[in-house]
Amino acid sequence: MSKPSLVVVLAEDSRHQRFARGYLKRLGYSGPDIRNVELPSGRGSGEQWVRNRYAREVAAYRDRSARAETALIVLVDADTESVARRLQQLERSLADANLPPRAVQERIANVVPKRNVETWILCLNGQDVEDETDYSGQNIDEMISSAALIFFDWTRPNFPVPARCIPSLASSVQEIRRLEVP
Repeated sequence: MSKPSLVVVLAEDSRHQRFARGYLKRLGYSGPDIRNVELPSGRGSGEQWVRNRYAREVAAYRDRSARAETALIVLVDADTESVARRLQQLERSLADANLPPRAVQERIANVVPKRNVETWILCLNGQDVEDETDYSGQNIDEMISSAALIFFDWTRPNFPVPARCIPSLASSVQEIRRLEVP
């Protein structure tokens, strides 16, 4: 497999998009190599919007990847659900759309912060946090770039992930590697 010529980012809000873009740039992608799925206008549940779009984006990924190396990164918060439950919901949306489940060789990374991405941003920037605590009110915008760079470091093979790494982040360190060229 060669490096994908396009990585599509399906995320629930601009913070998630910025985090993904920072990680992908560190991975060697540039602006034209990354396409953010346009965010919904107005207010509403970002995670529900991602779940509703998931099957359509997986189908588009599969169509494009038949012609060109492509990857899809999905960032959706678990909120008050478990990470496992959110992942099950994504898989269920494929079944509901009569699409096969995600295959092992597909470059589709389902990345799920528990409770929200703010928790990860704080953790990656060295703060002690817990997966169950809601940090959504925190002003983390200035920390997103550094968090994405640290996330990249943590995803390197044989990198010793610090003990302060929260469980949802640790599981996504493995999951995001689905995007990389073997």
